[in-house]
Amino acid sequence: MNNCESEEIVEAANIAISNLLPTKSRSLYDIAYNRFKKLCAEKNVQVYSENVLLAYFSENAKNYKSSTLWAQYSMVKSCLIIYDNIDI
Repeated sequence: MNNCESEEIVEAANIAISNLLPTKSRSLYDIAYNRFKKLCAEKNVQVYSENVLLAYFSENAKNYKSSTLWAQYSMVKSCLIIYDNIDI
């Protein structure tokens, strides 16, 4: 929180952020994001980059169709923006 931001503003912003993901499929977004984070933790990845995403989805390409990979990519990317403020 900045010194010039009130708690009310910060709370309103946090509520707005929490509502950015689709309500009905939020759990699917969280599952995709948590799988990505788990792999990163297992591989000791500290910084997320295009290369990390590429490696993750290359690994998943062995088990999933391209349409599924695109959906998963969209979910992970959205969660990285919302939860970690990372736009890759």
